[in-house]
Amino acid sequence: MNGEPTVSRVPSVSLLGGAIASLVLCALVGACSGSSNSGLFESIDGGEDGPFGSSGSSGSSGSSGSSGSSGEDAAKPCIGIECDKPTCKDGETTSLRGKVYDPAGANALYGVLVYVPSGPLKPFAKGAACDACGGAISPAPLTTTKTNAKGEFELTDVPVGAAVPIVIQTGKWRRKIEVAITKSCVANDAPDHSLRLPKNGSEGDMPHIAVTTGGCDALECLLRGMGIEDKEFVPGASNAGHVHVFNGNGGSFPGAPAAGGTVAAPLGGELWNSATKLAAYDTVLLSCECSEMNENKGGPEGTPGARQALNDYANAGGRVIATHYHYTWLKSSPQANWQQIANWTPSSVVSGAYDVDTSFPRGQAFSDWLVAVNASSTPGSIQLTDVTNSLSSINAPAQSWIKKGDNNVRYFSFATPLGGAECGRVAFTDLHAMGISAGGGSFPSGCPAAGGLNAQQKALEFLIYDLASCK
Repeated sequence: MNGEPTVSRVPSVSLLGGAIASLVLCALVGACSGSSNSGLFESIDGGEDGPFGSSGSSGSSGSSGSSGSSGEDAAKPCIGIECDKPTCKDGETTSLRGKVYDPAGANALYGVLVYVPSGPLKPFAKGAACDACGGAISPAPLTTTKTNAKGEFELTDVPVGAAVPIVIQTGKWRRKIEVAITKSCVANDAPDHSLRLPKNGSEGDMPHIAVTTGGCDALECLLRGMGIEDKEFVPGASNAGHVHVFNGNGGSFPGAPAAGGTVAAPLGGELWNSATKLAAYDTVLLSCECSEMNENKGGPEGTPGARQALNDYANAGGRVIATHYHYTWLKSSPQANWQQIANWTPSSVVSGAYDVDTSFPRGQAFSDWLVAVNASSTPGSIQLTDVTNSLSSINAPAQSWIKKGDNNVRYFSFATPLGGAECGRVAFTDLHAMGISAGGGSFPSGCPAAGGLNAQQKALEFLIYDLASCK
């Protein structure tokens, strides 16, 4: 009671060499839990809300624990770290509480999976796939939960030890940290800011991201402000780094090749004219080029060119965020259902208060999160600058996130392929991460420091993680 386990723990038992001894030990002391939570990720990642489900569920999805185990469960031999789970009295559990942060350690994150793995983590498959996590949420965790809108979690029924492995994951962002959990059958607290996503490849797993520069925005700077280290940014396709930068019209990342073609060679460039080249990336971010620039996307409107390649990439599981004039990928798509996803209008610039769409669970969590990270002082509202008006409304199945009034949507997303089972995702935003006049600036001097995001940039950070999450 009050932190003392009712029985002692037993060491790991080999199934081949000590099965009989293990069964005897477990039957005598009841220390081996049979709960493995296999299949638990279906309840977390599945359903309408996906991994970023309804807000406020910080600890309800952990395992039921070894307390109250049936005689049959107690008789099962434990394996490895599972043997370090103490048996508690009814109503008691050993738990870990904490918060999960972005790579900069600045903003706590919503909807991040937190779990104790039952064995070595499997590597991710590289590039776009319908399963955004590459089938790598395995082996089945011993216990799992996810963070709420304040980034908080409580992971129940955890093992006790000086270095318990804890995995934090959203999409292909994944990091394993060893945490001291020393008190049995009560809550343990992880040191604040000790749990954050990786800022480089040596700290954990990261998605492979292609980002194009532009004369009227700089999404590469947003990624830097989120905490990704400078050494991860490399020019063009490479075996180095996780953020590969290509120059769009007006962009000037040193040494980066052109993302698309030219008037003379509209199908040129090193990225978006080829679905094969795009397929190497989990996510593609397109910074505003100050105009539609159809000539570098395969040619004039009506010519499939790069527009078909991007459509194919998204349908195969790719994730895309297109800023402002990159609406041309949708408006001028060779696919009628992409053209019809929104009603496009002439563009102007309006700053001021905008509405967060709270009509669906992830939208409500977005609103709550903005308040939690000091990006909004009024739930359901956020102050934005340099927001363009490229469209008046959207059509099903697109989902609005930020708008002004009932229509005038400024950020929306939809699953691909349209009319089929979800595989990829596409998002369009009239929000400029760095402001219209800041595009084409030098990297990294023109970018925010790690953790230095303003309110508008924080909003886009949330949406990037949502886009990259497992379906």
